[in-house]
Amino acid sequence: MKMQRTCIKDIDEKKDGKDVLLKGWVQDIRNLSSVKFLILRDYSGVVQTVAKPKTKVFDAVPKISIESVVEIKGKVKKNKEARKGYEVIIDDLKVLNEAETLPITVLEKGINIGLSKRLDYRFLDMRKEKVRAVFRIQSEIINAFREFFTKNDFIEIQAPGIISTATEGGTDLFPVKYFEKNAYLAQSPQLYKQMAAISLERVFSTMPVWRAEKHNTVRHLNESRQMDIEVAFADEIDIMKWMEEVIQFIVKKVIEKCKDELKALNVNLKVPKAVYLTYEEAVKKLKGMKYGDDFENEHEKKLCEMYPDTIIFIYEWPRSLKPFYIMPKDDKVTRGFDALYKGMEISSGGQRVHIPKILEEQLRKQNLNPKDFEYYISAFKYGAPKHSGWGLGLERLTMCLCNLDNIREACMFPRDRDRLVP
Repeated sequence: MKMQRTCIKDIDEKKDGKDVLLKGWVQDIRNLSSVKFLILRDYSGVVQTVAKPKTKVFDAVPKISIESVVEIKGKVKKNKEARKGYEVIIDDLKVLNEAETLPITVLEKGINIGLSKRLDYRFLDMRKEKVRAVFRIQSEIINAFREFFTKNDFIEIQAPGIISTATEGGTDLFPVKYFEKNAYLAQSPQLYKQMAAISLERVFSTMPVWRAEKHNTVRHLNESRQMDIEVAFADEIDIMKWMEEVIQFIVKKVIEKCKDELKALNVNLKVPKAVYLTYEEAVKKLKGMKYGDDFENEHEKKLCEMYPDTIIFIYEWPRSLKPFYIMPKDDKVTRGFDALYKGMEISSGGQRVHIPKILEEQLRKQNLNPKDFEYYISAFKYGAPKHSGWGLGLERLTMCLCNLDNIREACMFPRDRDRLVP
């Protein structure tokens, strides 16, 4: 009978003396005169394996290159000095695929390599413990997001990634040739999730979005993943509460399920509180700002320093600072909001305009042609309830929870103004 592979995470002291079959990558080799150590890594962890003298593998181990893929058959042995209290004595070793000389180190203790070169070889960079930790946490973030809203009777929808006109106005879109027509990569699922919510009531989506802004900052990407919701019969206060609760749920799940990853990143994560401020209240707390100014990065940082480990919801924004689809509250302010967390904006949203006449008026005020949005406006002519929603950036939330300095570290294969490969 064929021997089944054992994952490293499934080895413990209870398996002392038992035969195991391991497959993985050679993370490190330590050559001593009397013994050879091969540090093996698979998706689940790292284990020390040992080649004893006067065995056929003793002379073979030093010849194996770092990051080669190998298969090891051996016996588990208790060893208090080993990393997890056990090691594997090698009986047989087979090289499945030999690695060439590495262009970058994958050892955490290796030479410090710049982020740009690391991203050039991202498929190798992901073999580092800290990098793997980031993407395990990111996986938990999006799984927890789905779990939370599925449990609350939301329906997941799939909005198109190719659109015929700007979703939010403006010109910062990537044009694509769509047969005989001109089209764009979607900058948001905004209009489509609204059209879904006015029939399905509670919807959410996770999808990539594209923005052609020519920025080059540590917090912007030109392609990012977005987690969105839209809810009928809800105003901006209702929708902010949904965000407060889902972020708290996500953080609890990450703390519960990603203990090793948080330890690897040296992150002490806490479930955040929430505070609600009007735009006017927030402006008064910040020096150098006046009513009507948009928030700059330094303003977001200063406000978050005043409220550590807190999601800050800023609402009742001036009409001039919000897009056409945000419902006005009165002649001065809107029902839109922004959410700040750990020094940066992570989301914006609010109650939408569901009355065609007001939509047309606001489009014209922003120098947009209502005829270009006819399909969208007409959706609200047939019994559309009020509705509200928001979008939450996956990479930005990952950046916040993992205490990363650059959003590119929170994206597996980032796309920015200069990077299109790998």
